[in-house]
Amino acid sequence: MKKILSLLLVLCVALFGVMAMADGGTTLTSGGIEYELTPEGYPVMSEPIVIKTFAYTTRPEGAGAWETPNDIAFFKIFNEKTNISFDWEIVVKSAWAERAKVLIASDDLPELFFKGRFSNAELSKYGADGLFVNLEDKLETYAPNFYDYLTERDLTKYLRLGEGIWGFPYIFETEGVRITKIFFNIKWLENVGKEMPTNWDEIHDVLVAFRDNDANGNGDPTDEVPAGFTDRDSIITAFAGDFGLQNRGTSNAYLDADPADETGNTLRFWYSADEMKDVLSRAKTYYDEGLIPKIFFDADYTDGPFSTYIKENQIGMHMAYATITGTYVDDYIAMPKAPSDMWGRCSGYLNSYGSMVITKECRYPEAMMSWANYMYTIQGAYDYCLGIEGESYTFNDAGHTELTDLILHNPDGLSSEQALLRFSIYSGGNNPVLLTDDTFKGGECYWTSLEGSANFKPYMPSPIWEALPLSGEGTEIVSSVKGDIDAVIAEYCAAFITGKLDIEGGWSEYLDKLQQAGVDDYLWAYQEAYNNVNGL
Repeated sequence: MKKILSLLLVLCVALFGVMAMADGGTTLTSGGIEYELTPEGYPVMSEPIVIKTFAYTTRPEGAGAWETPNDIAFFKIFNEKTNISFDWEIVVKSAWAERAKVLIASDDLPELFFKGRFSNAELSKYGADGLFVNLEDKLETYAPNFYDYLTERDLTKYLRLGEGIWGFPYIFETEGVRITKIFFNIKWLENVGKEMPTNWDEIHDVLVAFRDNDANGNGDPTDEVPAGFTDRDSIITAFAGDFGLQNRGTSNAYLDADPADETGNTLRFWYSADEMKDVLSRAKTYYDEGLIPKIFFDADYTDGPFSTYIKENQIGMHMAYATITGTYVDDYIAMPKAPSDMWGRCSGYLNSYGSMVITKECRYPEAMMSWANYMYTIQGAYDYCLGIEGESYTFNDAGHTELTDLILHNPDGLSSEQALLRFSIYSGGNNPVLLTDDTFKGGECYWTSLEGSANFKPYMPSPIWEALPLSGEGTEIVSSVKGDIDAVIAEYCAAFITGKLDIEGGWSEYLDKLQQAGVDDYLWAYQEAYNNVNGL
């Protein structure tokens, strides 16, 4: 029986033009050149190829700065392994979108867009226009590790945009990235004689103590910012779970499951639910009582004053995916549990669906699929994110990765990010790679963040929705209305929280403005997407 099954397997593989090799590799062809897909999951070309690539990356500084990613460890070593190298055009992140649009409009496409920043709507449109290669029917053969990952987690249906899958995503396996936590400065707690809080009532009590005392111990009892929420969205989504809102996570803006439908299959625009008034009322209390600063709604708050506050030990509590401080990094410890029975500040696995896009101009599309495939293996993620074992990272006695002193305490005075840029270009995000607690060493996977993720995980909603893939019509609808919806929410939430508009008195006006902005059409587009994904 085993012999029959083996024969059938060989015949099936042969139908796809694939031949199993004695060493466990697989011979494939791309652009007329034969290559081997190794058991490790990466391609080895029989002849050298060079791929024209457009990417953004953080520019390195200091000793050893490179001119092209081909100079850094990952691409040097992987070129030697695969016979694949790259002809790079590189821009900074802020210039990526404009330059990409120029390349597309002028029909001067690279073979690859790398660290891509395309929206799902753009991926769907450009894919349908024939500019990008549809990966879907080729994944099982040419990117088997990636295909298996998607299949085991039932994620393929979310990557399908319109009629195909148009790119390789950034996958967040690590809960350090996926779950937002609340951190308190434990030295501040000690200074004001408070224990770590466990719920919203206790949080409020602690924040008042931070406000009324010299909590940071610098002799000035007036420079403390008790609650370090970064923006309107962060304070609202923090409170939402306490009132039954945001019950499917954060991957679909403003949307969750309507509790009136016991099946969980009806979407709700929770920013217009009655419970939202309770969320806004609590946020207003924080504002009125000086627990958040009066400049909270200033346009530059997050990148200006907030950054200064956190660096200068003026924030007692912050809520982020990671501990984001430098000097005071170990002073901020996550709460021992989520403050609400449900904590919806968590996202799905899939992000940046077009982190690597193969265009119609690519001469070796199958080989580049196999190249990307390796990034979704654990070793591939080590190589891409961390560099070279023994030089930039090691394994500790517990079997977990750690960055070396070359990265953490660089002898040339480089920051850890700058030092790691000598080995990898993962800095800045939008990478076609698998992130786990061990393959990623950003702040989200610092020990305080991982500890916090474990504390908050039991309170995550189930299920957590991935970003719902819109149809072509749905994409057009959302593109036409979301800007207006965002503007209404920004205007009215700020007015409600600051007291410029009474919450009860202005609620009908707010709902009317949302209707005028197109909230029903927005909800319809995502309900259609949800139904399509779930076969309803």
